[in-house]
Amino acid sequence: MSITVEFFVAPDDEVAAQVGPRQRRHGFPSFACSDFFPDDAVADWEVLLAGGAAGGSRDVVPMKNDGFMVFQLSSGLCSALVRANSGRLVEVAGAWAELAAVKDEDVPAETAAWILTELAGLARTAEGLRQPLYCWYFAP
Repeated sequence: MSITVEFFVAPDDEVAAQVGPRQRRHGFPSFACSDFFPDDAVADWEVLLAGGAAGGSRDVVPMKNDGFMVFQLSSGLCSALVRANSGRLVEVAGAWAELAAVKDEDVPAETAAWILTELAGLARTAEGLRQPLYCWYFAP
């Protein structure tokens, strides 16, 4: 199964709900990746980065039968990403790659490190802009 994922910064839910596979030239700070379920991953990242239980993301466009979803990342995860240094991100990426393998997702440690490093940079951008961090994904 091919899963298309994009993390992005947007001013609010209304605007974020308009972003997706048909609206990829939105001009917001973003990065794209693929082939994992980001709603599961963000919960893992929050636990691995911040410890304790995941605060949970918030659905903006709930998943329906069309395989499309938009959600906002929790403030706890965003704060943990902003605070994390590169060594910590690589450490968490390795742990996440192991968790993903248990869930039958193939996320190599190098790819996991790239994703978390990009996401941390995007979280810093979101913090600087004082805007939320969102994700959309399409899993047909």
